[in-house]
Amino acid sequence: MADALAYGVKVTGCTVHLIDAGIDTGPILAQQAVPVLDGDDEETLHERIKVVERRLLVEVVAAVATSGVTWIGRKATIG
Repeated sequence: MADALAYGVKVTGCTVHLIDAGIDTGPILAQQAVPVLDGDDEETLHERIKVVERRLLVEVVAAVATSGVTWIGRKATIG
């Protein structure tokens, strides 16, 4: 969040991905954009991202539990 604010980006977000041997390198299952609003600081932006990432995680876990996931190389597909 600090980088997003420091660079003045207008959009940041969250990612749900599979876990592999690296750090944040697993195949992506879902992403959601979160706008950076005028006046945001790290706390306000972080709180807004947490709301989105919690909802997204529940949706992805439910979809994977219902439909499964196919993981080939760097690409993961639900269903």
